Amino acid sequence: MFFITGMSTFTWVLLAYIGLHLGADYVGALKDLSLQSVVLIHHIGPDRDFILRVREVFLIVGSLALFIEIAKAATASKFGASETLLSFIVSMVFIVMFFMVSWAQNATFLILGMMSLIDATGGFIIELNAARRDINVNGGGILG
Repeated sequence: MFFITGMSTFTWVLLAYIGLHLGADYVGALKDLSLQSVVLIHHIGPDRDFILRVREVFLIVGSLALFIEIAKAATASKFGASETLLSFIVSMVFIVMFFMVSWAQNATFLILGMMSLIDATGGFIIELNAARRDINVNGGGILG
């Protein structure tokens, strides 16, 4: 259960992104897959097409991950510092990879990294507000 509730959802997004780029060497099905690969084409009209590529799928999944993480932080009664720390570690991995790995230096990876940093910061803010509420409810402060 730790892998679902205890780990940051962005950990899985990061692992999928790394798997896309490094998996081509080891998995035959990923050999021709890249961020530019077309996932879906829908013909809207005679001169208009809706094209969904792998990079957009990553951004959609990243948006859903951000929603899940903020909802998890806001509603979980046992949400604590370990989840926030893991979220910060994942966001730091995104930042380091963006600057040091050539295939991670693109707008899609940057936006995913920013989403991860928003997740970590949001979890920290929610945790601080919950701690402040607990102090006010349990005695009105340190001297009270």
